[in-house]
Amino acid sequence: MKKVVRVGIIAVLVCSIFGNNRSVSAANSSGFDYADYAPGVTVEEDAASPTGYYATFVYEDESSAATKVELYSDTFHHFTIKDGFKNPYKPEAYKPGMFPAGGNSDTTYYLTLEKIKDNLWGGRVPLSSGAYPYNFRITNPDGSKTARLDDPHNPTMTNTATNVSSVSSMVYIPYNKKTMGNGDWLDRSVELPRKDKKTGTVETVAYTGAAGDVRGLAVYLPDGYNPNRKKPYKVLYLSHGMSGVPYGNELRWMNEGAVANITNNLIADGKAEPFVVVTMNNQDLNWDYKRIEEDQFEHIMPYVEAKYNVSDETDGRAYAGLSMGGVTANRMYFNHADDFAYFGIWSYAVTGDELNNIGSYRNLNDPSVMVGVGIWDYLIEPVQNLHTALNEEGIGHAYVEVPAAHDWKAWHLLYAAFVEDHLWKKEKKKKEKGN
Repeated sequence: MKKVVRVGIIAVLVCSIFGNNRSVSAANSSGFDYADYAPGVTVEEDAASPTGYYATFVYEDESSAATKVELYSDTFHHFTIKDGFKNPYKPEAYKPGMFPAGGNSDTTYYLTLEKIKDNLWGGRVPLSSGAYPYNFRITNPDGSKTARLDDPHNPTMTNTATNVSSVSSMVYIPYNKKTMGNGDWLDRSVELPRKDKKTGTVETVAYTGAAGDVRGLAVYLPDGYNPNRKKPYKVLYLSHGMSGVPYGNELRWMNEGAVANITNNLIADGKAEPFVVVTMNNQDLNWDYKRIEEDQFEHIMPYVEAKYNVSDETDGRAYAGLSMGGVTANRMYFNHADDFAYFGIWSYAVTGDELNNIGSYRNLNDPSVMVGVGIWDYLIEPVQNLHTALNEEGIGHAYVEVPAAHDWKAWHLLYAAFVEDHLWKKEKKKKEKGN
């Protein structure tokens, strides 16, 4: 993957079986033989697919009562730089060089599944490279609909300490240069699970918040994590954005965001040093920055630093976030530039007096900052305004735009770019400059 810094946008066979909007019929499914496909999702190379791959979904309706089953995702549609965000292409209309994106109800792709037999329903979708969240919606006998169902044979991640889950199942598609093209941002292999043993682990834990409440965290530990290592691991604290549900958001980056996959791949490929990632839930604090700040410094960080072998020094700590988490990361940067050495501010930023008074904040030149956004993001203007304000103040930073919208496809790319090109690189750059 090539990372582009503010230039507008210039612009294996892998098989895995995991045990109001646009509505389309089941493309390529009529007459298709599902006999060899187990419930769940199967990804396979197929010359008949415009991308070179098909994802075959078999949904098992455990209630046996559904009269209709639909597969859906807000990132299955694809877009081109030329046509822009107002012209989505269905997966079956894919052409090399298109980018998956979406992030809202207007771009959600619905596929009506074909009833196979009894309580099984099937459909096939050609998809390009990368990680995709997906869900199901069923129509009940009384005509009501039940949505946001994950795949019972490929369930979403659950915090075993709190028994709260994330919201979507995931499917991963390999990269094929011949069918998908060879350009910037098209190869998203970094988002796929590794097939070797060079993988870290994700722990889900609970800590006690300010009100004595039980709160969840997810913690990525790199391959070979040593709790007794003499030098503590550097640690990234990572905030999600606004979600349709208030609970379980500590899992969003780890599940829908493919953080473990991306980090595993970059570490194994020598593009990043081993480090720890901690994801939290800020939404049920109503995005009240003072409460988030208190929770971060008085509860989350003391808990993490006591339980894990992570740094408690500025140079070994980073903070990043998306959307409302991007605003949170921005506020952390403005108010705690002495506490974190790296910041990632993505898909939203502070506005109004907070931005206009940027000159009143201290030491903003000290941390390494990456500001990023999707080119079709409806919140791109506040991000660009932050970029402009930092430039006007003479504050060095990286600015990255990616071909995506306000969606996980943007955040996969931004997280990967942050880890590969910016995170923990200050010392290396100082040494290179000194030479």
